Parts: sequence; C-alpha cells; structure tokens
Amino acid sequence: MKLLLSRHGNTFDPGDKVVWVGRRTDLPLTGEGCRQAQHLGNTLCQSDIRLGGLYCGPLRRTREHAEIVAERIGGTPLPIIDSRLTEIDYGAWEGLSSQEIIAKFGREELETWERCSAWPRSPGWNPSEATLAHGVTTFVEHLARTQGEDSAVLAVTSNGVLRYFLRLADNRLKVKMGGRSGKVATGNICILEVRKGNCQVHAWNIAPDQDCLSHLLSSNWFRNGLRC
Repeated sequence: MKLLLSRHGNTFDPGDKVVWVGRRTDLPLTGEGCRQAQHLGNTLCQSDIRLGGLYCGPLRRTREHAEIVAERIGGTPLPIIDSRLTEIDYGAWEGLSSQEIIAKFGREELETWERCSAWPRSPGWNPSEATLAHGVTTFVEHLARTQGEDSAVLAVTSNGVLRYFLRLADNRLKVKMGGRSGKVATGNICILEVRKGNCQVHAWNIAPDQDCLSHLLSSNWFRNGLRC
C-alpha cells in the first residue's frame, strides 16, 4: 500500500499572531490554506492518480483540506473522518505563541519537542503519548488490511500526529534525518509504503509541486496498481 500523508494548509494569515492550536481549537483554512489543498489536488490529478481511499481528522482544517483535494481530483471517494487523525490537545500550550510557552515553561521543553518529538512535562497534553502512538499504528494496520498492497491512500492530519507515522518506519531516509523531529510544514506531504507489515518512508516534508514529488507520483513504483 502507498500511503500519502498531508498536513493541512495554513490556518493563519500574514500578520496574525501564530499560536499553538490542537484539537480544542477548530480553525478553518485561510485562503492560502485552500490554495495549498488545491495544489495537492492538482498535482495528483495531473499525475493521473486515482486514490483508493481518502481519510482525514475531524477538525475543520483537515476536513476542508481533504474535501478540496477530493473535489480537484474528481472521482475520488469522499473523505472518511477518522478520530485517530485528530491533532494533539496541547494542554497548557494551547493558544500560546512559542515565545509565550518559553516564558512560561522554559525553553528546554519546547526545543526538545521541536527537535526530537520528546513529549513535554507541561500539563494537559492529551491523549497520552502511548494512546496517540497506538492510534497511528492501528490506523495504518487497518488500511493495510482493507486496502490491499497495491492500493493508494491519502490521509490528511496535523503536524503533531504526523511525527508518529515517522516512528513506524525504519529505513535509510529516517536514518538520514538523524535526530530531527520530522516536523511537516503546512500543505506539505510525506510518502510511505506499507508492505507485508513493514513501513518505509520514500519522501518526508516535501511540497506537492516539487520536482521530486512529480517524479515519485509518475514513477512505476507509485503508479502500479493505483487505478481502482
């Protein structure tokens, strides 16, 4: 199975105060966020790819992103909402800027999360890290059972959750990333392959219009068996 992961598009306009938003803050996409979703849909459409499944978290920003992609592609199944793709509740960090978090809780917690995804001691993060990781694992296992090895699936989620998909993989690309957290920019995507219980990362945090993405999407590796 080819698993295409997308972080939702922008939820802040230029000049807005950028704060941490988790599952308790249900923001819509901005105009730029909608354009980012359109870019992904256009790239998939131009690559003549037909998805066997499209999933997203229940928050508005992920639903809107998935719906725009589906509209652009045409003929794609409607997005299926899966709670395991819901962003983390950032607890006491919710609604604060990074500088406000540092002032209140110290620099170390923020930097270790950003650098290597170390779960912070600050109160209120929910669900537990173990529950979040288990949810990601069972989501991928469910897709592997129901989609088949030669299908392609797109899942739209948020930055915190995406880091836990990276933990499933153990290959050269992951090793090359070293201690980096696996943070994904808004609108960017990741490509994984799940086969016979193994998960490999083929691309991480790339823009949908990058040449390498176009190459991956047009290659025999990605196109094989994608028409459902």
